[in-house]
Amino acid sequence: MTGLYIHSASAFIGKAHADEKLLKEELRKYTPDNFRRVNRFILLALIGARQCIHDHSIAGDTAVYLTTEYGNLSNTVTVLDEIYTAHSLPKPFSFINTMSNTAAFYLAQNLGIRGRSLTVSSQNLSFQRGIDLLMTDWSACSVTSALIGGVDVSSLSEAGGDDRNARGWQMVDGSGWFYVRTERKGACGVFRENRSFQDGATCRKWIRDRKEPFEDLVAFGPSIGEKEAAEWRTALPTTDEFDYLGQYGYCGSAAACGIGMFVKRFRGRSLLHIDRNQLGNYAVIEVEVF
Repeated sequence: MTGLYIHSASAFIGKAHADEKLLKEELRKYTPDNFRRVNRFILLALIGARQCIHDHSIAGDTAVYLTTEYGNLSNTVTVLDEIYTAHSLPKPFSFINTMSNTAAFYLAQNLGIRGRSLTVSSQNLSFQRGIDLLMTDWSACSVTSALIGGVDVSSLSEAGGDDRNARGWQMVDGSGWFYVRTERKGACGVFRENRSFQDGATCRKWIRDRKEPFEDLVAFGPSIGEKEAAEWRTALPTTDEFDYLGQYGYCGSAAACGIGMFVKRFRGRSLLHIDRNQLGNYAVIEVEVF
């Protein structure tokens, strides 16, 4: 995997269940447009992507790859409550906005771009699968610049009374984005690898057999439990860890947000991000920041 150069990155972390007025105030820092009939999910997508391309001019044919684990969860719950609990018809825009790909439309419209637009969800590895699709288009030369990001509202099912989940992570709203181009000039980093493996043993073998052993920062995604993380720490030559989940909190798009934070915080460093899905398939992303 070569040529996926990062020209800008962002990671917006919002307080769970915060008033949407606060999100609209945050969005006004980056665009004068007034958005009506939008919801939390759409606002998060706009804030993260707008932060990412702030002070950047982007090509008109820039593509949008929006990845999400849960999609427009809060709006969907509201609409279902209106239908099945209140026995009433939902508001038209609330019903339309249950479609998570609506957020990508609002984003493209606001930015004035006309490239392809995709919304991707894949259990526990949505951001990784989004990069796979982007690289397929990249290899076919159908995309030369893109905005790829992960957006999720804090999970209602996992939040407790103190907005923490069973692992003790703070539940948050998250929106992490990357503006990527084929050109290295002006880039701040690069996605070196995005690989998938059928199991942990195959993944560890690939890391162990690399020509250049990885000896910098490692990060574990939310599906890697503490016991397994300890085993990985023993197996990897690096001892330096970026615990973005413990520092910033959890949402369904934690991987995109965590990698976005890494790009913004660390210069001259590399990160190996390891995660897996419920079937035991592993995915590794390697990012280098210049």
